[in-house]
Amino acid sequence: MTMANPSLLLVLLVAVLAVTAAGCLREGTAGVTGITVEPVNVTAGAVVLNVSTTVQHWSGPGVGAGTLRVEVLDDETGLRVHEGTRQVGPIGPGGTVVVPYELILPRRGSYRVRASLAGSGVQQSAGGEVTVRSLERLPPDDARTPITIADMDFLVRGVENGRARIQAEVQLTNQGDGSNPDLAVEIKAREADARLLADRQWTTVGSIPPGATVTRNVTLSVPDQHNYEVEAVLWSGDVIVERGSRSVNLAPNATATGEREFAVRRIDTEEFVTARETGVMMPVSTPTRSPGFGVPACLLGLALIVLGWRRHHD
Repeated sequence: MTMANPSLLLVLLVAVLAVTAAGCLREGTAGVTGITVEPVNVTAGAVVLNVSTTVQHWSGPGVGAGTLRVEVLDDETGLRVHEGTRQVGPIGPGGTVVVPYELILPRRGSYRVRASLAGSGVQQSAGGEVTVRSLERLPPDDARTPITIADMDFLVRGVENGRARIQAEVQLTNQGDGSNPDLAVEIKAREADARLLADRQWTTVGSIPPGATVTRNVTLSVPDQHNYEVEAVLWSGDVIVERGSRSVNLAPNATATGEREFAVRRIDTEEFVTARETGVMMPVSTPTRSPGFGVPACLLGLALIVLGWRRHHD
C-alpha cells in the first residue's frame, strides 16, 4: 500500500475545513421591526415617554449582543435634541425582543424618534422611525378631565359691513362616572393664510351629568370672504386639558381644471344666515265635541219642525 502524496492530503484537509467552517462563519441578520411610544408621565413642562423598540431575527444563525441607538430629531428644524443607547441581548433564530427606553421631552412641538440596531454578528441592520406630534395637546396628569370635545358646528347669524357673525357650537361629553370639575372654553377663529386671530370668545362648561353631551356656543365676528380655523380649547385654571378644531371657509375657492382654465366658486355668506330662533314647535289646539248633535243639525231639525207645524194649520 502506497502512501498518498502529503501535498494532496494537505489540500484535501484545507478544503474540508473551509467547507465545514462556512456554515459557522455565516452571520445572522436582524433589525428593528416596530416602535411604540406611550406617555408615562405628563407635567406642565415635560413629557416622559416610553419608547418600546421591537427587534426581530430575520435569517441565518442567531446574532450576538448588539446596541440599540435611539435618536430624537425636532420635526420642524431637523435638529437632534436627544441621543442614547441600550444594550440588546443575543437573539436566537426566529426570536424577537422588545427593548424599552425612557425618554423625556419638552411638552410642546413634534419630534421624530429613530431607532437603529448595530453590533457584532449582525450582518444587516435595519432602523425604524415614528413621529410624535403636538405634545402640548397631552394634558398634565394633575389636570386630566373626563370632559371631551365631541364635535363643533357653525351657523351664520348675520353679515354686516363686510363682517360675518358666526355662531360656534361646541358639543362636550362627560365620559366619566362622576361630576366634572369647573372648566372654561376658549373659542377662537384664526385666519388660515395669515394665521392671525380674527376673534376670540370665552364661555363656561358648567355641570354635565356622566355620559351626557351638552352644547355651549359663542358668536364670533370675523371679516367675510376669508377661510378660518376655529379652535375650541378647554382650560382647567391656567392649564389646557383638551383641544379641538374645525375649518370654516368663507373665501372664494379657485380650482385649476387645466393649464390655463380655472373654475372659480364664490360663496355668498348671506345665503347661509340663520334666524336666531329655529325649530320652535307651535302648539296645535284639538277641537272638542260634546255628546249629541252638533249646532247645524239642531238648526236643521228646528226648521223642519216649524215647516211641519205651518202645513198642519193650513
